[in-house]
Amino acid sequence: MNKCETQAMPVSKLMKNNNSKILEVCLSSDNLRVLQHNLPVICLNGVQRIELCANMAEGGTTPSTRAIALAAELMSSNTELLVMIRPTARSFVVDSSTLKLMLNDIDTAAAHGATGVVFGALTKSGEVDLRVLEALVQRAKQFNLKCTFHRAFDAIDNQFSALDTLLSLQVDRVLSSGTPWQSGLTATAGIKRLQALLAHANGRLEMVVGGGVTPQNAIPIWQTLTQINSRFSLHSYGGVHTAQGQVSISAIKAMLDATH
Repeated sequence: MNKCETQAMPVSKLMKNNNSKILEVCLSSDNLRVLQHNLPVICLNGVQRIELCANMAEGGTTPSTRAIALAAELMSSNTELLVMIRPTARSFVVDSSTLKLMLNDIDTAAAHGATGVVFGALTKSGEVDLRVLEALVQRAKQFNLKCTFHRAFDAIDNQFSALDTLLSLQVDRVLSSGTPWQSGLTATAGIKRLQALLAHANGRLEMVVGGGVTPQNAIPIWQTLTQINSRFSLHSYGGVHTAQGQVSISAIKAMLDATH
């Protein structure tokens, strides 16, 4: 198998070179045959980042080593590979044994071609767990991996204070819908909160906007959030997949067209 970069057009030819307009697509690792089909579609159609997860029905957990290696093999050099580091979907609270698993999973992701990792940890009171995050970020930075704090962020009450905490920990990106975790609401409903979070971040980290992002609502989301002078990207899973789990080329193109 050859990397799709041998056939892919440079991302810069497919999208405007605007750092505030980046599309990140979440891919399931559960079916390796489907993953093998989806990866070239992603590379050849201008998606700039992939988040690789297992068990999407549970909100995403750590993918297998085999899936990470396959993704790294088929990815183009223009596309980032972010790996979910979440051994269990039971809770955002991370105990000592789970932390050890997460640190080992970061090692594995780095060794098999990841360019970034996605994780999160909260205390029982629902705040950023400083002890766990410090350990995770430190390990990731040893391998020069970008760090994204996942949607555990939407389970935090004081998100503005949490942003400052994550900045102090050198987290690079934060994924949010702007709506409460498990509320069933999409990023469209959270647009005012997202505007406020972007203004607070003030370009110091990147907000990754996810949660029900589709080709239909991507345009108003881009148009609204680009009014804030800060860094953000869009993140989509269901909005760019068919019922069979394959990535839809037409949906990706529509999402990318929305960035122009």
